Amino acid sequence: MKVPIAKIFPDPVTEASRKANVRELPRGSRTARDPVVLIDDDRFILLAGARKLRTAQEAGEKEVECTVKETVTEQERWELLLAEQYHSSLVPPMDLGQAFIDYRDRYDVTQQELARRTGITPGTIHHYESLIRTLAPGLGSKVNSGELTFKEARSIADIDEHERQLEIAKPFVDGRLSSVHVERIVGRAKNAPELSVDQIIEEVVNGKRPAQKPETEEPEIREPQPPRERNTESLENMVLHLAGELDALPLQVIPEYRRLKLISCLRILDSRLRASLEGLNSGQARESAIPRPMARNGATATRARAR
Repeated sequence: MKVPIAKIFPDPVTEASRKANVRELPRGSRTARDPVVLIDDDRFILLAGARKLRTAQEAGEKEVECTVKETVTEQERWELLLAEQYHSSLVPPMDLGQAFIDYRDRYDVTQQELARRTGITPGTIHHYESLIRTLAPGLGSKVNSGELTFKEARSIADIDEHERQLEIAKPFVDGRLSSVHVERIVGRAKNAPELSVDQIIEEVVNGKRPAQKPETEEPEIREPQPPRERNTESLENMVLHLAGELDALPLQVIPEYRRLKLISCLRILDSRLRASLEGLNSGQARESAIPRPMARNGATATRARAR
């Protein structure tokens, strides 16, 4: 519905809070959404869509296409405000993550339900909230000020120890490193906790591996051990955990370079699953303690020795 711009006014319920918490409305917002307005006698109260309204005003237009509501609840007002803050980049990331948590605590809803109500993906909501719960407290202000990017903070938050997070974040905050290195540096830090941050930077950025300690003793030669019986209960737990991760996969935002690699890995996993199911369905585990392929190989070896 076309609404006269001159009759659209800020929402008095959320305007004071908005002015206290938001920064300058950016022009590089994620999307220009149609304004959502509430009928109030002969005027309209703006609930969301400030960027498109401003664009129309600057273009000299007299009317703007809006979604018009006759009534709105307090919960719906909050949902519209959250969507506005995210899609228009109105608030710093840490403040937005806390706002998601506050809303879900107040109305006792899941991330999936909040996503449905706001149009923000569940994966995005999870990423913002996880920063509040896992990022070292001293880094939150760096994210809000822009000294640490959201991408850098998300990667660094995967490190469990807060002290280690602060060490890894420092070169990014100081501007010595670009965001393009953050995932590799964090991955190396997780796999080699004994390395210092400077050593990791040298290895990842400059390709310099730390010097290997010379071996003073000959490696011990161990006798081959018989194969141990696999703990099927542990395997079942691993499979169920993986199933849960795969179930949530379509809800996540995955970069293109990781998507192609993930597809390749899932195809390998699919072929292994088919082979495992075929073996289990054949009943070999029930008929013999020795897997059928090993039994065949043993029989072949016996025949060869007989010849």
